[in-house]
Amino acid sequence: MIKLAAFDVDGTLRDRDYLPASTKQALHKLKENGVQLALCTGRSEYEMASLYKELGIDWAITCNGSHIGHRGTTVFGSAFDPETVKRWLREADRAGHTALLYGSELMYTNQENAPWFLQAQKEIGFMEPLLLPSLEKVPDIYQCILFCSEQEESAYTSGEHEPLYVHRWRDWAVDLNPSGMNKAVGLRRLLNHLGIPIEETAAFGDGINDMEMMEAAGLGIAMGNAADELKSKARYVTRSLHEDGIAYAVDQWILR
Repeated sequence: MIKLAAFDVDGTLRDRDYLPASTKQALHKLKENGVQLALCTGRSEYEMASLYKELGIDWAITCNGSHIGHRGTTVFGSAFDPETVKRWLREADRAGHTALLYGSELMYTNQENAPWFLQAQKEIGFMEPLLLPSLEKVPDIYQCILFCSEQEESAYTSGEHEPLYVHRWRDWAVDLNPSGMNKAVGLRRLLNHLGIPIEETAAFGDGINDMEMMEAAGLGIAMGNAADELKSKARYVTRSLHEDGIAYAVDQWILR
């Protein structure tokens, strides 16, 4: 029996501002049947606030598993060493790269109106970050997005004592998370807190950063629009987001 369902956001729950009415109805049915809900995304808690309020979701696993919030309050977090973040920011300023930093409550950047950030904002949507006022006052940071090429990312990753979790989602953009972090780690941490066995969870996703979560969950469900590599790891492949894929999966494999 499924007791918790975890959902990636972009490409799974929604496509930019489009969120199917059938998805809202399916989530409501899950809650009516006692299934707890959680977002599980590479985005920040700050960006997810309006979505989890709209959908009545209490838990948000954000920053690719590095941060877990309950109705906007931090419950667990694995932040970077502040000195690491400062080093990255100095390198980004030297190389002319844009860094997007995810804190527990706000998003920060070292540059405003940077071309690659504006491109990402156009393609998938980002809320406006705050310009980081000083390197001396870096808050806890749970994820860093660098707008740079794969060849340039080694300036940020090669000097670390432990390997980072690195997820490149564009030729010009890459997520960095603390060592050992991914969505499956965040999901397990939440499940341990709630006392739910991982075998009694369902996970929905569409991207490569959903891979670990898809393999860990008792019921891994890839969207019809998912990457082929993710589909190969899923128990089931549902219809696409635009074809009511979540509602179909809920009726077929969770609440049957």
